[in-house]
Amino acid sequence: MSKSIKIMATFGVAAALGIAAIPLASYADSDTATTTVTVRIDETFSISADATASANITNNAAIDETMQPSVTVTTNHAAGWTLAAKTTHTSGPALISGSNTFAAGVPQQGTTAWAIKGGSLSSYTALSTTDTTVASSNTATNVNGVATQFTIGVTAASNQASGSYTGTITWTGATQ
Repeated sequence: MSKSIKIMATFGVAAALGIAAIPLASYADSDTATTTVTVRIDETFSISADATASANITNNAAIDETMQPSVTVTTNHAAGWTLAAKTTHTSGPALISGSNTFAAGVPQQGTTAWAIKGGSLSSYTALSTTDTTVASSNTATNVNGVATQFTIGVTAASNQASGSYTGTITWTGATQ
């Protein structure tokens, strides 16, 4: 065999092997896989309030507004929250001292009454034994929560008996 025939034969074999190798490479196996990532954040909700509010008042005086409790709501609930208030003691909405009562009502000089304002209450509102919405938001709070300050207004008529009158406000927070 001549030298040129040997070279041609070698090129022919190499070309044949190369052509044969191309389809093998283009049909190589491949596969994919997926991972689903799920992160769960549990809903949180808390409420805190000043534990006490007290004042010394004088009969037939102007409205005393020195009691200003703060209530803080903290939540990550995306749709927001509501805050409600009601009285929850044995005499209902009245403050009590022995057998004497101090009615829930809009305070005015010369009357015996107590009520709250603040939050969504722009004027004094007498509380009852059922919830009254006093603040709300349609978003989650920041990490420190939202503090709402309320003013408890109180007046005593000239004939209101002396004593230490007490009652309870219950603040209830909820998600929307």
